[in-house]
Amino acid sequence: MTVDKAAQGNPPGAPRGWYTLDGYRAVAALTVLTFHAYQHNREPGTWRWPLQDTIGHEILLNTDMLVDMFFILSGFLLGLPFARAALGTGKPRGARIFLIRRAVRLLPPYWIVVLVVWSISNPVIPGDWQDLVLHLTLTHVWSDAKIFYTDGPAWTLGVEAHFYVLLAVLGVVAQRACLRLGTRRAKIALMLGGVLSLMVLSLAYKTWAVYVRGYPEESWSVWFGPPAKLDVFATGMLLAVAAAAGLRWPNRAVRTLVGLAGAGVIAGGIWCRTVHVPEPYLHTLFGLGIGLVVGATALSLDAGPRWLSWAPMVSLSTVSYSIYLWHEPILRAIDGRGVLPEPGPWWAWPLTAAILLAVTIPLSYLSYHVIEATALQIMGAFDSRGRPREYHTPLPEPGRPGG
Repeated sequence: MTVDKAAQGNPPGAPRGWYTLDGYRAVAALTVLTFHAYQHNREPGTWRWPLQDTIGHEILLNTDMLVDMFFILSGFLLGLPFARAALGTGKPRGARIFLIRRAVRLLPPYWIVVLVVWSISNPVIPGDWQDLVLHLTLTHVWSDAKIFYTDGPAWTLGVEAHFYVLLAVLGVVAQRACLRLGTRRAKIALMLGGVLSLMVLSLAYKTWAVYVRGYPEESWSVWFGPPAKLDVFATGMLLAVAAAAGLRWPNRAVRTLVGLAGAGVIAGGIWCRTVHVPEPYLHTLFGLGIGLVVGATALSLDAGPRWLSWAPMVSLSTVSYSIYLWHEPILRAIDGRGVLPEPGPWWAWPLTAAILLAVTIPLSYLSYHVIEATALQIMGAFDSRGRPREYHTPLPEPGRPGG
C-alpha cells in the first residue's frame, strides 16, 4: 500500500474506482430482489425451500450479506467529504445541507411507496394508523411488529436515516475538534479512534443482547435496528478515513490481494454460520469482508473492475434505489393476479425472479424519472449552507452603489 498525495485533495486526484462504486449498489439491489423471489417460492404448509439441502440453497441464504453493502457504501461515500473536511483537504461540510440533501434523495420515493402500499393494505380508514406513522417517521425499525411491515426492505432505509443524523453530528464535531489539533497525524488518529469506538459500541451492544439479555430470534428490532448495524456502517466510515488520509493500493497486484483478503473474510463468515456462531457477529465479519472488497476498488490507483463501468450496470445503478423500494410491493401485486407459478418446484423461483425483474426494472426507471429526478430539483431552493434561497431581494435604490 501507499499514500497518494495527489488524491488527498479534490476529486480530480481521486482514484477512478470511486466513480463506479454505485455498481455495487445495483448488484446488491438485484440480488435482494432475486432472494425475495426465492423466498416467495417456499412450499406452502411445509415451508420447504425450493433448493433446500443443496449448495445453491446455501449460496442464496448467504446473499443477505449484500444488505450490509448498502451500509458500507453509505458510510464510505457520505463519510468521505466529512473526513476530508476534517483534515483540511476538502471544503467544510455543514450538517444542515447534508441532511437536507439526504432527505430530498431518500424521502419522496420512500413516502410514496409507503403511502401507496399502506393505502392498498388498509382500504378502511383509520386502518393501521400506527404502522403508517412509524413508517413515515422512519421509526418502524424500533418495533418488532412493524420493522418488516408494509414494505419489508424499507427497514434498511429506516436504519440508514438514523446513521445520516449520526454522521451529520459526528462530522461537524470532527471538523471542529480537528481544528484544535496541530498535526495531520493527530487528526487522523482522532477520526480513527472515533470510528473504532462506534464499532466497539455496536459489538458491545450485540454481546449484551446475545449473552446478557438473551433476546429471542423474533426480537427483530434488536437484531436489525441501528445499534446492531452500526459496526457495519462504521466499517464504511473507516474506509472513508483511510481514503481521506491518502491510503492507496500502488498496483493491480496489491488491489487483487486486498480483494482476495475480503473474500477470505466473507468465506470465514459463511463457515462461522455453519457452526452456529450468533448471527449478529456474522454480519460484523461480512461487513469487514465486503469493506475490503469495496476498498480494493475504492482505494486503487488503477481503474476498477470493468463490469462496474459497463453501461447497463451504470444505468441500473441509477435506478437501484427504486428497484430496492418497489420490488416487494410489485411481487405481492403480480402474485395476487395469478401471474406467478405455484410455489414449490425448483424451477418456480427462477421464473418468478425473471417475471419480477421484467416488471420491476421498467417501473423503476419510470419511478426514477418521475419521482426521484423531480424531487432532486428541490435542492435548487437551498443555498450551499442549506438555507432557503432569497429570490426576492430588493433592488438597490437609484444612485446608490449597484444602482
